[in-house]
Amino acid sequence: MVRNSQSKIPRREQIVNAAGKLVIKCGSENVTVRRIAEEVGFSEAAIYRHFKSKKDILYLLVEVIESSLIADLESQGYSKRNRLENILMNHLSELEMKKGMSFQVIAEIVSLGDKRLNNRIYDTIEKYVAKLKEVLTDEIAKGELRSDIDVDAAAIILFSVVQGLSNIWTLSNYNFKPREKFEPILHILRKGLT
Repeated sequence: MVRNSQSKIPRREQIVNAAGKLVIKCGSENVTVRRIAEEVGFSEAAIYRHFKSKKDILYLLVEVIESSLIADLESQGYSKRNRLENILMNHLSELEMKKGMSFQVIAEIVSLGDKRLNNRIYDTIEKYVAKLKEVLTDEIAKGELRSDIDVDAAAIILFSVVQGLSNIWTLSNYNFKPREKFEPILHILRKGLT
């Protein structure tokens, strides 16, 4: 049990962070308010003062993930050369640092089958893919990518590559470095997009 060693972090944020860690560690179906409370060192009553239910915690977790994913895409300046590669490598760095949290939480929450959460995740993925389309379109306009690529298909492929690699890495119990597996994938992507 972690005793509130992060006292400067707002309680809601501590609760959401703990839920994310537990989703990765135990699977979303095994995350309970009691486990979250134990993880952050609060009582269950303290959790319920901030959230109505576990699903409300997971809903906010998805919002946090969305903000993080979109911020990653937007943080790569529009003038940079190889912007798309920079974004993908940045995602892999985040993946390694956070043990695949964003992408694994998405996969885990989908497995719960909750319609509201699934709709929220769908919206998150749609926003992420739309941002990837913007990046691809910008790269095409700058002459960095071929002009005849299907931007919709390419954006979905890019999302799928990162999501799939995250899943494989997690299932392998983190037995390889995602960047090493990504290099040959990036080589194939370069050939198809440039």
